[in-house]
Amino acid sequence: MLQALHSRVSTDAGFSVSELLVTIALIAILSAGAVSNLKELDDPLSDASFTVTHYLRLVRARAISQTSFIEVVPGSTTTIAASSSDSCTGVMTPIEGLTVNLPRGSQLTATDWSACFTPRGLSDANVLFTIRDTDGRTRSVEIALGGGVQIQ
Repeated sequence: MLQALHSRVSTDAGFSVSELLVTIALIAILSAGAVSNLKELDDPLSDASFTVTHYLRLVRARAISQTSFIEVVPGSTTTIAASSSDSCTGVMTPIEGLTVNLPRGSQLTATDWSACFTPRGLSDANVLFTIRDTDGRTRSVEIALGGGVQIQ
């Protein structure tokens, strides 16, 4: 009878302390590896170029949907703002909430450009501007006369 009780105790399911410690150590090692790889995903240049192209597509869509002329102009090396008017040569009125800030670590190399989207979605000029990150890498963004925007 004593042997029967002893065999029941030893066959009970469960984890030993050493198994639990090994499992926790493996989880910690895998988590540390995953966190260190997340840093490689942080790319201010890619973030900025995608943010700007999406912003320009949004501005173009708004010009079409509201049948108005909308001009985009850099406010600084880190911001681009939109204004509207009755024509591309008219007096522009700033549009609240339609400004984009470039992600930290990126900036425009020049602020002497502008583009005006017509109610048909066309641009008044073919514009090519460059975004640079803190490492000196660059990407160009082009606004075509047809209103399309692409990263080069």
